[in-house]
Amino acid sequence: MSAPTLDTPPGSQTGTSAGQRRRRKQLVLVASALMVVAIAVGTSLAVATRPVKHQTPAGQPAAAGQQPDQGSAVQPPAKPESTPAPAAATAAPALENGDHDAYITKVDRAGNRIVVDVVQVFHDDKAVQAAVADGKAPSDAKYLTTWVRNENPRLRTLPLAGNLVVQLRGTCGEPAKDRDALLTKLAANARLDGTYYYTLTVADGRVRRIQEQLAVNAC
Repeated sequence: MSAPTLDTPPGSQTGTSAGQRRRRKQLVLVASALMVVAIAVGTSLAVATRPVKHQTPAGQPAAAGQQPDQGSAVQPPAKPESTPAPAAATAAPALENGDHDAYITKVDRAGNRIVVDVVQVFHDDKAVQAAVADGKAPSDAKYLTTWVRNENPRLRTLPLAGNLVVQLRGTCGEPAKDRDALLTKLAANARLDGTYYYTLTVADGRVRRIQEQLAVNAC
């Protein structure tokens, strides 16, 4: 029977086992590190290749084949409220319907209209009182039968009706005149300052009737 070999140094088997354990630990650490790197690379690739969802701005239609984002409803643009156009204002007539006393300052035959200055007319006792109130001496006013007061110098232009009637003083018994002749005579009389005033009958903004009146005492 052979005796054990004495050339092997003591503790050499123990050192071999420790070195193997160290190598195994190193291999485990390297494998773990490789696994962590592989997971990180896989996660990065997954994030990089994931499709990006683009939201369509509000008020714009989605592109063909693209579904609108269900999280935010697309609101149609509000329509501006229409404001009704203001009704055209109707010009008020120069004089209301009825009879009005006035001086005639112009007769426009071509334009078929007259220009008038509205006055107030007083008769008999009221004429005397009005004349005195306006500054006329009582001795001169006591014989008045008509007094015309003109406080407002405003002029008004009035159209003449197609069926206008003109009554001038001193034409009784004379043959009837046509419209143009009557307006010519009316213009001549109206230029006699302070002699005549006129009663105008107005209907629907037009003069239907002109009646000549004396603004002074009759002879």
